[in-house]
Amino acid sequence: MDMDVVVPAHNEEFGITGCLDRLAESTQVNRVVVVANGCADRTAELARAHFSAPIVIEVEQPGKAGALNAGDAVCVDFPRAYIDADIELGGADLDALAHAAREPGVEASIPAARLDLTGASWLVRRYYAVWQRLPSVHSSSAGRGVYVLGRDAHERVFPLPADLISDDGYVSRLVPVRAVVDSARVTIAAPRDLRSLVRRRARVHSGNARIQQSSAAGTGLATVLGLVRTRQAYLLDAAVFVGVTLLARLWVSAHRGEVGWGTDHSSRTAVRA
Repeated sequence: MDMDVVVPAHNEEFGITGCLDRLAESTQVNRVVVVANGCADRTAELARAHFSAPIVIEVEQPGKAGALNAGDAVCVDFPRAYIDADIELGGADLDALAHAAREPGVEASIPAARLDLTGASWLVRRYYAVWQRLPSVHSSSAGRGVYVLGRDAHERVFPLPADLISDDGYVSRLVPVRAVVDSARVTIAAPRDLRSLVRRRARVHSGNARIQQSSAAGTGLATVLGLVRTRQAYLLDAAVFVGVTLLARLWVSAHRGEVGWGTDHSSRTAVRA
């Protein structure tokens, strides 16, 4: 057991206990640090009450980068995992990521992704019918909500820039040598409605712009049309995908690029249930 885990948590009282339950199933985790940042709920209280006795840090300012930096600062061991509180990743899956990150020549590891569309609207489903087939989705750490870093990769990535939104996109850009572990699966809950989807994609576009990574890389019109031509996607689905992408970019422009790290309440387990 030599892996440290950082869990940034902003108003995650409905999911933090389940997250810690899953982490407690791991045989590799030595230390869990929960960073409750800008919370107005019982996130910190519930984390402190958990039987696994995680380290709990409260940061007044909301923001994922700051939360990750604060948690990372009290960690000691490697490999080191960074896990969003709202994703579903089993203890055995985390163990598989830890083993992969220790392999010679591997700097980081990420799990394969499973998308949960429970309760999602028709438009959201049409968008993700295309999204799941994009080549970049299978190889990038962006969007998974979890990554495990070895010591060398960590030294290149941390501390994170203070204004960073897309930390997993940032990691994907700086750490090209990473293993996608098919035996480890993370469940990503899709937004339930179009507004929530557009806001989530707006955060992605804004985050990509801040790290000077093209938001169209792997998701441009040519890529989407290629999926249609090869019959991997329907034309209607492609039209919805392009429309959501344009709406997200308009959202970013309307907010002058200031799209913060918020909580997507529509995709939270308690709400979905």
